[in-house]
Amino acid sequence: MQAKYIAAIAVALILGVIIGYLPPATAPKPTVTVTQLGTVTVYTTATVTQPVTLPTTVITTTTTPVITTITTPWPKTVIDALGREIRFDEPPKRIVSTIPSITEHLFVLGLGDRVVGVDKYSNWPSEVARLVEQGKIAVVGEPWTLDVEKVVALKPDLVLMCRGVKPQETQFAPKLEEMGVKTFFLRCDAAKDQYDIYADIRTISTIFGIEQKAEEVINSIQQKIDSITQRLTNVAKKPKVLHLVGPPSWGLYSTGGDTFIHWLITTAGGINIASQYSGWPRLSYEYILSQDPEIIIVAVHDVDPKRIFEEIVQTPLTNTTAWKTGRVYVLLDEADDMISRPGPRIADALTLIAKVIHPEVFGEVQRSDVVKLSSLTPVVQIAVAVKA
Repeated sequence: MQAKYIAAIAVALILGVIIGYLPPATAPKPTVTVTQLGTVTVYTTATVTQPVTLPTTVITTTTTPVITTITTPWPKTVIDALGREIRFDEPPKRIVSTIPSITEHLFVLGLGDRVVGVDKYSNWPSEVARLVEQGKIAVVGEPWTLDVEKVVALKPDLVLMCRGVKPQETQFAPKLEEMGVKTFFLRCDAAKDQYDIYADIRTISTIFGIEQKAEEVINSIQQKIDSITQRLTNVAKKPKVLHLVGPPSWGLYSTGGDTFIHWLITTAGGINIASQYSGWPRLSYEYILSQDPEIIIVAVHDVDPKRIFEEIVQTPLTNTTAWKTGRVYVLLDEADDMISRPGPRIADALTLIAKVIHPEVFGEVQRSDVVKLSSLTPVVQIAVAVKA
């Protein structure tokens, strides 16, 4: 009986050795998936067989992740936001950005060292202003009034432009192409939600072969967005919101239902009263009063909030619920930039708007560049009395 037991153990040991030394062809093959052109890091699964010593010899299998880098050679062709096929023989080394949101994308993706020119309003991150002051980045004009000669003088490999800025589509891009400068349009101001912004980030990353970095940036943004929307899950009340691009004297321009600012308002738990319109509609006082917004957001740069207060008190906006309940907000400087640019700070913009719309959930906004006009009432009344 003992001899049979010893023989059984010996057989088990021999089988273990044989299995341990079987050729690789008998093991499952790892799978590899290539998703895009350029240098891509993909995750594969390899099955590794290891002997484990127990009271008796047992053979176990464990799954170990293996990282594989696959390089797809240049050239590559990328389709821009105008539907044009643009060929790249290598990653561009000298870039001109023609609008702030594109500049922000480039720096967040780690491409700031390739930027040689920006528009007048590109100011984030702070590194941009520093490089401009040092003369390492040139200013090529405003997005709507680019200095084409200055752009050409920078000898860029690529000029990134913005769909939705008509002069860039109809004037500047054709002129630059005639002069031998490659242009490429992103969705930019035509973005309708965060997914359009993600599309721009991914497109830029494809041009430069940095797809993994793009996914890291996108995942970080989406996590912030998810944290906001989760906290709004059980909020039933959605207040009506009027967003104004500048004070009333600028024309009562608002944001339509196919814009990224509409997405900000609705995702933050509000109702955009101009959602039935497209683009950036000019509203009338009659329409605004018929909708009776409960919150008014005025986004503007370099304007004294006291001046906006003095202007609004002379308009029919004082008949809205928003004014009567003290929920008129002026967004200045960086706060204005964040909600007005379809860039990588979109989650920060959403956080800001969520605090404006639902302070009972997120707390009141505590920023110097966000002014609640009701807090200025005593000061402005005194100033008006002195003028009188």
